[in-house]
Amino acid sequence: MDHQQFQTVLHWHHRRAGAAHALLRASYDPATRQAVAVVSELADNPDDRGITDDFASVATAALPVLREGLSPDIAAITWIAHFGPFSYVDPSGPETFTALTLTVTADGYRDDLQGDRRLTADEVTALLGGAPLAPVAEALAVLGHPR
Repeated sequence: MDHQQFQTVLHWHHRRAGAAHALLRASYDPATRQAVAVVSELADNPDDRGITDDFASVATAALPVLREGLSPDIAAITWIAHFGPFSYVDPSGPETFTALTLTVTADGYRDDLQGDRRLTADEVTALLGGAPLAPVAEALAVLGHPR
């Protein structure tokens, strides 16, 4: 069975700074009940509301969205933070992917910044079931998000 795909612009409340948003793309394998969620930082998200500074809130907000968009039966999620030229007004480096280790708590997720590891684009493609990510600008255009 093929992986199910999902994408949206995720809105959440940053724990320190208020309303924030990012591009959320995910893949779900119904056979294993495993999902992979790639959260891309966007340049039009306010600088003081970045995903790295509050990834636990991003994941907590994304979980019900993923369960609604993919399956209520998701058993585990691999969380990936995604950065690149689309993330900053003044692009400063290459595209990067980081798998984040989050702890599940009674109130959602907690990110202790331990166990995170860099991934290559090929590793991310493999985790997504072999489907490479479309460029961020294309995904945002499909979603009707202004750039």
